[in-house]
Amino acid sequence: MKKSVLWAALLFAAVVVAQNTEPAKIVPQANDGSISLHASNAAVHGSTIRYEPQPHKNTIGYWTKQQDWVSWDFRLNRPGTFLVELTQSCGKGSGGAKYELSVGEQKLTDVMPETGSFTNWTNRVIGKIELVRMGQQTLTVKPIHKPGLAVMDLRAVVLRPADGVSGK
Repeated sequence: MKKSVLWAALLFAAVVVAQNTEPAKIVPQANDGSISLHASNAAVHGSTIRYEPQPHKNTIGYWTKQQDWVSWDFRLNRPGTFLVELTQSCGKGSGGAKYELSVGEQKLTDVMPETGSFTNWTNRVIGKIELVRMGQQTLTVKPIHKPGLAVMDLRAVVLRPADGVSGK
């Protein structure tokens, strides 16, 4: 009995590790200069965080550990200044998580407001970043402080050219 429980635990741990270490897809910059980083293309790093594929979710969720984080790889063809817009939700009692979004040396910090539930989505512009180096980049979102049950559910990060079209 003990051996079967041990093997089941090891198998479960292997599945969790495999799920959380899949290589991320490199997302291309769109013709309009935007970069759309959807939850389904993210790499998750941690023990509880994961992609939730259900149509009503389609999000990075189960973000209950402060040390868990998420990243996306993308290819920048046209540098510029970008508005950073997140599609996110946060359940009752979980608001107030402080997090950092970064690309290279560019960093933004924000505090996640409560949206009423983990399926009540909001689009929020949290600031601007300037990306000057063309080529492959990595965007990360890492919690700094998590006062409630979860950090947030994160459906997408979209980088939109601040001037309408990047590379002008």
